[in-house]
Parts: sequence; C-alpha cells; structure tokens
Amino acid sequence: MAGNLDAKTVEAAKKRENTYRLSDGGGLLLEVRPTGARVWLCRVTVHGRRRDMGLGGYPAVTLKEAREKAAAARKIATDGGDPVAERERLERERAAQRKATAEAEMRTFKNVALKFIKAEAPSWRSERTAPMWEASLERWAFPELGALPVAEVDRPAVLRAMGEVWRTRPATGRKVVRRIGAILRYAAAHGWRANDNPADVRMLRHAGLPGVPGGRKQPSLHWRRVPAFLARLDTMPGLGALALRLVVLTALRSGEVRNARWSWISFDGVPTLTVPGEVMKAKKTGEVQAHRVPLSGAALEALARAYALANGTIASAAELPKLAALARDALIFPSAKRTTPLSDMALSAVMRRMNADRPEDMPAPWRDADGREAVPHGFRAAFSTWVDDTRPAEREAAEKALAHEVANKVSAAYRRSDLFDRRQPLMRDWAEYCGSVPERSVGERVVNGLFA
Repeated sequence: MAGNLDAKTVEAAKKRENTYRLSDGGGLLLEVRPTGARVWLCRVTVHGRRRDMGLGGYPAVTLKEAREKAAAARKIATDGGDPVAERERLERERAAQRKATAEAEMRTFKNVALKFIKAEAPSWRSERTAPMWEASLERWAFPELGALPVAEVDRPAVLRAMGEVWRTRPATGRKVVRRIGAILRYAAAHGWRANDNPADVRMLRHAGLPGVPGGRKQPSLHWRRVPAFLARLDTMPGLGALALRLVVLTALRSGEVRNARWSWISFDGVPTLTVPGEVMKAKKTGEVQAHRVPLSGAALEALARAYALANGTIASAAELPKLAALARDALIFPSAKRTTPLSDMALSAVMRRMNADRPEDMPAPWRDADGREAVPHGFRAAFSTWVDDTRPAEREAAEKALAHEVANKVSAAYRRSDLFDRRQPLMRDWAEYCGSVPERSVGERVVNGLFA
C-alpha cells in the first residue's frame, strides 16, 4: 500500500543533531537518529494504550517490508491482540526450535557414545577400558552410525554397521553390538530416543544378521605340551614373554598379571601375590574378594627377571623382598609408557610369534586339539586338566586357584576358606612339572631344538 514515503526519500534522510521521524501513514514511522541510523517503528494502540513497536533498521528492512510488517502488527492489534507480545512469543519459539535443532545435531550416535563413555569410565576397573571402547566403536560403529542422530539409529543401520566385523571377527562383533546396545539404552534413559533397542542380537538375527560359530572354549595347549612351550618361551625376549610365563605358572588371568604391582606381593612366610577384589574378573554376584596366590620358586624367578628387564639392572629371586619394597606400587609389567600395564595383545603377540617361527610345511606347534592356535587364557584350562588327570583329589583346591565362584550361593556363604595351605604344594608341583623335561609324542618334529 502506497504511503507518504518513497525509496528515494528514505535513502535521502540525513542525520540531524536531534532524533526526528518521518511518517509513512498508517502508524509507520522512520526514525532518524543523530548517529545516522534509520529505524522503522509502528505505532499501534493495544488495549487503549499507544505503543511504538520496532520493525528493524533500514536498509536491512526495506520500505516495502516495513509496510508489510506494520500492516501485520495493526491486524493483530485490531483483533484485540498485542503485536509486541506476539512477536516475543514467536521469537521464543524460534529460539527454542534453534536450540532443539542444535541439540539434535549434537546428539549424534558418536557424540552420545563419547558422552556415555565419559560418564561410565569412573566406574570401570581399568583405565584402558574407555580407550578400548572408543577404538572399537571408531573402527566398526562410527563409520555407519556416528553421524546419525541417536534417535534415528534403527535395526537396518545396526545391521549395516555390524556386517563385516560380525562375519570376520565374531568375538569382536559381539562386543561391539553389546556396546552399541549400552549406548542406545543410555540415550533412551535420557529421553533422546525411544526405548526400543535395535542392537538386540536376537532381534538382529531375525532381521538378517548371519549366524556365526560360537560357544567354543578358548583354544588351549594340552598340559603335556606345557613344559616344551615354556622351554621355547624362555628364548623369547621382552616383558610380554615374562608376563606370559607368570600367567602359566600361577593360572591367573592375563589381566590380573598385567595389572600386578610390586605392592601386591608379601614375603612374610609364604611369598604371596594378592590380587585386589576390584581387579578380579567381574562377577554377577556382588562383591569380589581378593585372591591370594602362593608363589613358587619358578614364579619368583620370573618376577626377578621382570624386575631386571623393566629397570635395566640385575636382580635375583633372593633380592625380591628388598626390590619389591623399593618399587612400592610400581607395575611389575609396565608398558613403554611406564605408567600403564602391558596390553593383552602383548601376550597374544608373543604366542603368535612363537607359532609363526616354524617351517612353512608344518602346522602351528602351539595349538589346541582342533588346530586353533593356543591363547594365553587357555593355560588356565591346561592347569585345570593337569589337576584332573594327575591329582583329581585336589579338584577343589584347583577351583580356588582358578578363583572360580561356588555356584550354589548358600554353600558359598558358608564355605569361606580359600584353601591356601592346600594350594601351596599344588602350585609348587605345577611349577615343577612346567619346568620338567619336555615329553615327545609320536610324529613330532624338532623345531628350534624343541619337539613340535
């Protein structure tokens, strides 16, 4: 609608010493300020009171746009509303929408995953757990899911993400899908997505996730092959080889050995390594008790060699009480960083190198009965089977040595002895057997001076 002003008049309006206004009619005003700024105002009557409503500055708001805004404001006032309050309401809504959009963009699967890891990390026993989560998700989940809003992660997306790792690395695939599920449950708990978890393996199987071989036990070396293995292991350099030796001699889990500190060892009476409860493998049933491990002479020798290698010095088993006191809470098997333990892969890598060191026409020498290459955890099975085959009366002591829980909760509540006195000769006998002359089976060949 034409008014009193035109584009040339507006453009030509010059600043003066005092503010002045030019009227376009219909309540539309151009206010010219001493600074030279030109601002559009609309004069309306709201509930009997006159109000001047700002419409924006010129030239950002043209004369035509100012007239349209003024007409809209007059319409609201004529209908009994308040155009200023209405504009504020719209601005609040737009701000809320912008905030919601920004938050939605921040709530991608990757951002929520990192937030989840940060929130949960303080409750995890090992400081290495968080980096392991991040690394596995970065490699297998984020390429497909990372940029998706967490609310939009659905079953087809999880299937696409899991395809390769599920087929090629089943064990890793299971871990990754469990981690995706935990992150999505965290998002649902915060109201960022529906409480429908598309990372449910059973549902994924129905939706097309292929079946993979599962349920097989960790590949282990037969106990009759352990002396030959340790003789070969003695030629392998590095702390990883010594940590693996202690795993074999103590029947501990790899993580319990890798995280061991000198302060855990007591030399009062029987030399004993005490693994704190928080380091033991997590159980479904409440708190986990500390686990005492009697140390054989062979285990002490391995510890002395580890001290010497880690500290660049000479050490003997007889000196260990003094050396352990000096080392205090230092790691027995530190990584190159010194402040973190060896990784689990360090021990596995030792075994892979041992299996790789063979003629091409020979199978891996250190393998399970089904041909799979043995792994560090399998030596617990070797120890357990040795007990069954050679001293079955010590089955109960062996279960304590392996730190297995009593399945019956009522029985466990009353049977509180760790059978430490019975385990001392058992672990001594196991260490003596491990250090005995390797047996040779029919059909074995000699590799690097050892039967394989």
